[in-house]
Amino acid sequence: MTGVSRRGVLGGAGLMLAAPALAAVRGLDLAAPADRLMAFVKMRGSLDDRLIASWVSARYYGITGDEMRPLFNVRSAVFARYRPAADGGYEAINAEIAWFTDPDTGAVLTQWRNPYTGRDVKVPMGGYAPSKVFIRPDLGFALAKPVPGLEIEHEVLPFEVRGDDLYITERSRTSMRFAPGAKPFRYSESNTFHARLSDVLSGAPHVPSDVSFTNVCSWRPWMEMGDTPGHMSAIGIGKQGAAMDSIPAEWQAATRQFRPEVLKDPAALLTPLWNAP
Repeated sequence: MTGVSRRGVLGGAGLMLAAPALAAVRGLDLAAPADRLMAFVKMRGSLDDRLIASWVSARYYGITGDEMRPLFNVRSAVFARYRPAADGGYEAINAEIAWFTDPDTGAVLTQWRNPYTGRDVKVPMGGYAPSKVFIRPDLGFALAKPVPGLEIEHEVLPFEVRGDDLYITERSRTSMRFAPGAKPFRYSESNTFHARLSDVLSGAPHVPSDVSFTNVCSWRPWMEMGDTPGHMSAIGIGKQGAAMDSIPAEWQAATRQFRPEVLKDPAALLTPLWNAP
C-alpha cells in the first residue's frame, strides 16, 4: 500500500504519574528508565519473543476546507516479535497486512470511485514488507535500515496513570518524497494504548492493551487527486496483543481471499528478517 506506516516504529520519552506511590509499592518504579521501558514493551509488544498480533479498524475521511467526507475503511493487522538488544533496549520485527474496504459492504476494494474527481482508481492491496526497529533504553528509536528520503519524528508522551488505568500515547510524524521535486507525502499518527496498571505490574511478559487511533495524512498518491486541495484523516480503534480470532471479520475475509498463507502461519512473515544476522 502506498504511504508510510509507523506501526513498528517506536520511540520518544517522557513520564507523568498521577499515582506514583501505587507503582512503587508494587515493585515497579515508573519514574525509572528501566521500568518505564519494561512497561512500554509489555504493552506495545512482549518482553519475550512470542508472536504478537495487533489490529486497527478505522474510517478514512477526506477533508477539504471545513467539509469532512467519509471515504473508505482500513482494516490492518500487524504481527511482531521482540527481543532484547545489545544496548539494553529491544529490537522489534514487524509486518503489516492491511486492506482498504467498502464502508457499506465490508468488501476489500480493488478499485475505488474517487468522489472528488469522478475517476475510478486502482487500490493498492496487502500492506507493508517486514521491517526492524530498535527501541532504546530511553524509549528513543532507530530504524535498522534508514529509508532514503524518509524523515521521521517520533515520541512517546508522558505516561498517565488514573487509578488502575495506565495510558501511553505514541505519536509519529513522517514525510516522504516519492520523486525528485514532488510534493512530499506527509503522515502523522497518534495511538493511545490503555491497560490495567495492575496487569503491567504483574510478572507477565506481555499485557494486551486497547488502542485509540487517529491519523492525518496527505492524499494518498494512488487516489490521483492532482492539485485538489485538502488532506485525509482516519479515526479508529484497535487491540495491541490480540487473539487472532479477535481481528475484525473484514480483515479475516480479505486475508483469506488474497493472502491465505498469512492465516495459516503469520509468524512466517517475520522469519527471514528475524533470522537474518
